Amino acid sequence: MLKNYFKTSWRNLKANKFYSILNIGGLAVGLATGFMLLLWVQNELSYDKYNHLYKNIYQVNSHITLEVKSLVWQGAPAPLSIMAKQIPDVISVLRLVSDDENPTLSDKVLSNIDLTKVFDNNNILYADSNFISFFNYKLLHGNLNTFLPNAHSVALTQSTAKKLFGTDDAVGKIVRFDKNSFTVTAVLQDFPHNSSLQYDAIFPVDYYAQQFTAHGGNHGWKTIDEDVNDYSFRTFLLINPNANIPGIETKLTHLFNATDNGQAATTFQLQNLGDLHLTGIDGDNSALKMVRIMLLVAILILIIASINYVNLSTARALVRSKEVSIKKIIGAKRRQLFLQFITETVLTFGFAVFIAIVLITLLKPLYDRITGEQLVLSLSNFSMLKILFFALLGTILISGIYPALLLSSFNPLGAIRDKSFLGIKTSSFRKSLVVLQFVISFILLVSTIVMGKQMAYIINKDLGYDKNYVFTVSFPKEAAKSADAIENELQLQKSILNVSFSSAADVTNVTEISGDIIWDGKTDDVPFIVWRVQADKNFIPTMKYQLIAGTNFTGTSSNDNKYILNETAVKAMGLKPPYVGTKIGYGKADGEIVGVIKDFNFKSLKDPIAPLLIRTSGLKNTLYVRTTGAGAQASIKAVEQQYKKYANNAPFSYNFLDKTFESHYQSQQRAGTLFTTFAAIAIFISCLGLFGLATYTAQVKTKEIGIRKVLGASVGSVVQLISKDFLKLVIVATVIATPLAYWAMNKWLQDFAYRTSISWWIFAACGFAMLLIAIVTLSTQTVKAALANPVKSLRTE
Repeated sequence: MLKNYFKTSWRNLKANKFYSILNIGGLAVGLATGFMLLLWVQNELSYDKYNHLYKNIYQVNSHITLEVKSLVWQGAPAPLSIMAKQIPDVISVLRLVSDDENPTLSDKVLSNIDLTKVFDNNNILYADSNFISFFNYKLLHGNLNTFLPNAHSVALTQSTAKKLFGTDDAVGKIVRFDKNSFTVTAVLQDFPHNSSLQYDAIFPVDYYAQQFTAHGGNHGWKTIDEDVNDYSFRTFLLINPNANIPGIETKLTHLFNATDNGQAATTFQLQNLGDLHLTGIDGDNSALKMVRIMLLVAILILIIASINYVNLSTARALVRSKEVSIKKIIGAKRRQLFLQFITETVLTFGFAVFIAIVLITLLKPLYDRITGEQLVLSLSNFSMLKILFFALLGTILISGIYPALLLSSFNPLGAIRDKSFLGIKTSSFRKSLVVLQFVISFILLVSTIVMGKQMAYIINKDLGYDKNYVFTVSFPKEAAKSADAIENELQLQKSILNVSFSSAADVTNVTEISGDIIWDGKTDDVPFIVWRVQADKNFIPTMKYQLIAGTNFTGTSSNDNKYILNETAVKAMGLKPPYVGTKIGYGKADGEIVGVIKDFNFKSLKDPIAPLLIRTSGLKNTLYVRTTGAGAQASIKAVEQQYKKYANNAPFSYNFLDKTFESHYQSQQRAGTLFTTFAAIAIFISCLGLFGLATYTAQVKTKEIGIRKVLGASVGSVVQLISKDFLKLVIVATVIATPLAYWAMNKWLQDFAYRTSISWWIFAACGFAMLLIAIVTLSTQTVKAALANPVKSLRTE
């Protein structure tokens, strides 16, 4: 019986090649794009969930109470890890310190013992010895029990070991780092691509602790286990599955604040490991929203493809009614007819799935380039197969059930009458589905334009300084001691307009922060948090920051206790002009304000401008060079010569500031490109369905068109006859979709502190574009039908 169903289905597909190609093509494109989007969503949601204990692992985030608001920090003081062990539900504690949290740690240079292989810009991590067991990373070489046995041991990733030693079996070999030698005790498999932690080398926290004490500690605290002021430690807790998370947060907060350490009141919040990738420490879930939007787009694309199939199948119901009537007259049961039409749907989907797989394979390089991820197509990937199976099953059910029920329910005596479903005539139902298609397409089109407009606004926004033709070079700490000599040599180059050394590795995303500031008139003990940059006297002119009060640094030793603040800082401190000369205490030293600069953006444009302090003392190892378009290459070559002169064998690299700035929004740009691409595909699929319906309508009205033409109807009136109903549906869809699109985009823009406007012309342009697309789509068939010979039309049965 099943064989006969497939035979009959195959004959029907062959007999109606045009509609079969439309159905299979629309479904194939819809399935291919829907599958790829779903796989992207699945990848984003999979971060850190490779760890079978991820549901029980939490990061401790600190909420520090300030004068105006609470500052959220993903680190915690080191003593908190000792306190956490007192809580019964805490099974294990892990501390991590990386250059992301503490940019002044050390160099990022790794080398072999004879310095024949030197690599800079490595991601360095300091970790407790339980790191490998805590996160369930795969150990290639070494022993789990001796992962980081002492302060001068190191664990390398597979790639780093191969770079330094030519092999991943590097246990026992010596690595030079921070002017010290370390023995490799473990080699890890490279971190999974869906891990929030990505590092090249892991050193013991014990080594960091030794260096901390050797350099005098932090104010009165001489060890990391005493220092309650340093929030650089990312602290992870392994917690009992049935533990009360709010209760643990309360206990951590109580234990820390009960020490009466003189610090700001701090509350601690636990964030699950599985949430780190898509949810910010401050609860910002804009990234998660974008993933949900993409999931919705994938579902909508599959729905649009299904609507095409449903519309074409039901539109041709009148043609199929004779077939059904004859089968029923000769004894066919409704169940058998239902299975027949379901089989036809399954066969159609079989061809569509095959073509979809081919399309996915062909489009994989483009997909990888847009997303920055590697799409892995493997039959052994159970998660991928599960997604594809349920997506395909859902699409088949949506597409196949209604047409099969409709076609199998024809009454042989009343097959000509327009059928109804749930009390709605099939023609009305088809119109509703067409409207739904174009509502979705309109919303996607508006969203694409608004997202593109917002990203263009961010990239081109005036940040308060000129980021063009500025590049940065990170010098090793020892080389930075020769900063004056390097600057003097470079200032002689005609291609270089200005140079400066700073502590900020990336001035578009300043990471150093401090609460050690007091001033005349400060009335309470609540810490005032400022972002901090150490820089020399050339920094402000190099970056073209605008001084609005006072003077720049002079470059003499007397500047060590002189500070330049931004407008936001002096306003938040409650200072009144003139600001210059105001006494402030910073750290252990008393000093004064010598200047105030106009506000500029030094963090994400999702955040408002914060207080900033610039000083001259402290480590400054990032060189900022301002050049010109014509002199860029000569400037880079001149800096490279100085780098090689002072940085030994460390490899030279540079980054242009405008590109660095854009890289901070790369994930949003990629998501926007992905969204635009698939929105265009959704519109294409909608037009494909409209094209099929227009073709069928023209065929059904063949005799009517012929009679009208014989009676003198013009080509234009015939085109209008066929097109007007469809164009009305597009206009209705535009009216319905406009407020929905505005609401959705306005909500999306709320995540940005600086955002573009949603102009009326966007909706007008999109409405016109949708109407134009529909007219072009319909005209391919309506004009052809209108130009046909009426004699042939009237002979058509």
